[in-house]
Amino acid sequence: MRLSVRLALVFSCFGLAIAAGLLTYHVRVIRQEAYSRAERMADDTLVAVRALVSAQARAGRYHQLDEDLTAMIRQAGIAAVEVRDRRDRSLLRRVDDSRWLSRQPHPGVPIRLVPDGIYDVQASVPLGGRGPGTVLLGFHTSELESRLAAIAARAVQWGVTSLLGVVLTAWLMGAWFGWRIERLVPRFESLPKDPERFRPLRADDAGDEAARLVAAFNHLGGALKEETRRRRELELEKRELSAMLVHDLKTPLTVVRSGVTLLQEQLADSKAGAGCRRTIELLDMSTERLRRMVDDVLQLARMEEVEGLREQQPVDLAALAAAAGKDFGLIVADRKQKLVMDIPAGARAVVLGDAALLRRVLDNLVHNAVEHTPAHGSVCIGLRVRDGQGRVEVSDGGPGIPPEARPEIFKKFFQRDMKRHLGNVGLGLALCLKAVQRHGGTIGVEDASPHGARFYFSLPLAGGKAG
Repeated sequence: MRLSVRLALVFSCFGLAIAAGLLTYHVRVIRQEAYSRAERMADDTLVAVRALVSAQARAGRYHQLDEDLTAMIRQAGIAAVEVRDRRDRSLLRRVDDSRWLSRQPHPGVPIRLVPDGIYDVQASVPLGGRGPGTVLLGFHTSELESRLAAIAARAVQWGVTSLLGVVLTAWLMGAWFGWRIERLVPRFESLPKDPERFRPLRADDAGDEAARLVAAFNHLGGALKEETRRRRELELEKRELSAMLVHDLKTPLTVVRSGVTLLQEQLADSKAGAGCRRTIELLDMSTERLRRMVDDVLQLARMEEVEGLREQQPVDLAALAAAAGKDFGLIVADRKQKLVMDIPAGARAVVLGDAALLRRVLDNLVHNAVEHTPAHGSVCIGLRVRDGQGRVEVSDGGPGIPPEARPEIFKKFFQRDMKRHLGNVGLGLALCLKAVQRHGGTIGVEDASPHGARFYFSLPLAGGKAG
């Protein structure tokens, strides 16, 4: 749930509670005041009627009193009036409706609790020769309750209107506070992706937490942008320097390799060079390894400069594996090793990609397998096709790769004292990893059978199925 919605709900709940409390209090106060006013009016009327009854009774004019009370009932809206003697016998009784003749009065009951809509009050009154008596008045409460109901209805309308106003105000407040916070969210999310495109937010002078957060974000973004720019410049300088150094290494390396080849040819016809042939072979192997490392560095630099593949065309993995086996056949035979081709007859696994780059991946894997397989050992190149994937496998007969080193061997410049298997394989395998990922595939290593390491890479087949 968005922050603005949460704040609006919180403010609305508080507003609802406040409005409901004020409404209840307002209605209660109005009812209490209305009841109190009605009771005071009833008491005042009782005093006036008591005085009238007392005056007429002392003069013995009960007939006139009857007429006066009848007129009072018509004019004052009194429901009933009754005069009783000291023995509680009714001397005079008048009602505005015959239905109240059989009614039982209940004086002393509060007006808000009357059961039949008539509020009764009574007082003692001197009746002259008849001694003390009692005068009893009944007042209608229906009109009062109607007025109170109308007031309550208006109060509810006022309360609903106020509540809507409070909710709207709360929603606007929540939306405003939420907007001040939420406008930072996409900026925070996009900042790590591309710090160089950072643009500072406009800061206000509120001085609250949101303004401080904006200021902190602007400071953080500016520092990160500057640091990213500086690192990018350093990285660019490092790449340019590496590219120049590697490019400059190729010329003397070519001269050295040509010189080694020339020495091999000259020493082949000379008896004096028999003891130097092993040294020449080691020089040739070292120059070849150095050449491969230089090529790997150049290839990695090109891949890091350009995203995606330079070209995409159909590549048959079966043909690619067969060609690699043919090219490495002489090398394997010269090292007294055995090359096994495990490619199903007639198999075709066509993928879309850069044929030269995929061949470079396979060459690196086969070269590593040859380097780490002892004499009379086996190097196997295999192909598996299933679930819309073409998987190329290269197995060696070496001592294998310990499990703790497997997560790191595809990193650039990986160096670890493996003692039995790995040397400097970081550049070649790093190139393989990047190339396979550019093709949307996966690469990994596992144990071979009966021993050794099995490197593999899987690529999605063109169209999702084998040919």
